[in-house]
Amino acid sequence: MNPRIILQIGISITLFITSSYAAAVSCPQAPSLPISPNAPVINVSSEQDLQNAVSSAAAGSVINVQPGTYNLSSTLYVRNSDITITGPDGSCDTVILAGKGMDNSNYGQTAHGIWTDAPGLTVRNLTIKDVYYHSIALNHGAESPLIYNVKMLDAGEQFIKASSAPDGNYVDNGRVEYSVMAYTSTPPTIDHGGGTGYTNGVDVHGGHNWVIRNNLFKNLHTPDSADNLWNPAILMWKGATNTLTENNIFIDCDRAISYGLHDYENGSDHVGGIIRNNMLYYSPGLYSSSRKYESDGAIIVWDSTNTKVYHNTALINGNINNFIQFRFTTTGSEAKNNLSDGSINSRSGAQFTAENNVDNATSPLFVAPAEGNLRLADNAPDTLSTVEFLQDAELDIDGQARSQSGTHPGADQLYMLAPPNPPSDIRGSTL
Repeated sequence: MNPRIILQIGISITLFITSSYAAAVSCPQAPSLPISPNAPVINVSSEQDLQNAVSSAAAGSVINVQPGTYNLSSTLYVRNSDITITGPDGSCDTVILAGKGMDNSNYGQTAHGIWTDAPGLTVRNLTIKDVYYHSIALNHGAESPLIYNVKMLDAGEQFIKASSAPDGNYVDNGRVEYSVMAYTSTPPTIDHGGGTGYTNGVDVHGGHNWVIRNNLFKNLHTPDSADNLWNPAILMWKGATNTLTENNIFIDCDRAISYGLHDYENGSDHVGGIIRNNMLYYSPGLYSSSRKYESDGAIIVWDSTNTKVYHNTALINGNINNFIQFRFTTTGSEAKNNLSDGSINSRSGAQFTAENNVDNATSPLFVAPAEGNLRLADNAPDTLSTVEFLQDAELDIDGQARSQSGTHPGADQLYMLAPPNPPSDIRGSTL
């Protein structure tokens, strides 16, 4: 294998993609986040200690959860600002917060995993699984949440839900990084209130300036019998603005990314933002012919003005009508330098600019498509032309600088030059 220049920024995202769903789906090795040396630290080692700490911690406290499984007797309600709930650095698997089952209507006091209406919540280095509604529920007032290196499995509705108030109070400035949102088998099979199959990965109502990067979304695919057939893994709508969605991997998700969803009556459903360097994979034969007939796009920009969709890679494998679709009163949006086997189209009068997109990709072009690793294979440059360099996409999914003289379409920039000290090359690793 030819050595390449690969920077370590963001490189660990591929390390957590595996062929099975449950414990084998690991979070990436996220860079460590510092904690203020002056922050009060509360160490807990039992579920009761955890409940007590969450309910009584002073603003700015760090709740340091020791390794173990914590079967929640109640949702963890965080009401004070700048609280951190963390497991040990380096893993999302050693601390597990467990609900009573995503389809268990006898959930008692454990409707969600964590709920807050306080600003500055940080949740990191742990797993939340088997909750009836939301893994993490952010009520209006919960400004600037950080979800970091968290594995969320089997949520009954949304994994992360950010709600808004009728007066227009939103949850702004959220960050979701180095995390996993996945179903170990299928999404919920019973109606939790929104119809069967009502689920999303990240669902934000009206929030501004969210960053969603370096995450894995897997198996958010409802059966044909479900009431909700096209739930986006990432849904930014109802007046949301300036979302950055980058470097994520989506495997078998009904829709991957949605900026806007409706022809919003109060202005645009979403404004601005960038969708870049994401990888999307759909297993061959995932959808029935009738399901495909009713489909729209894997990435949808619906009533989202001035949105940039740059350098994304997808293997649709004939499951969905469009790779990227623009709709409604969308204007000023762009699709550039994307690589896929699907089309880019518009509906309902939407206007967009399309440049240098490649729509004839095949599996041999990539390293390990079925595992979501759509990095370019060694021989990709033999069949893949370069495209125009974009200032708003200077780095690829691994943090490599794109070449201004030879930029490749899609999420990955392939270099064939040998660095002075060859790096550990993850392109050919078993994922």
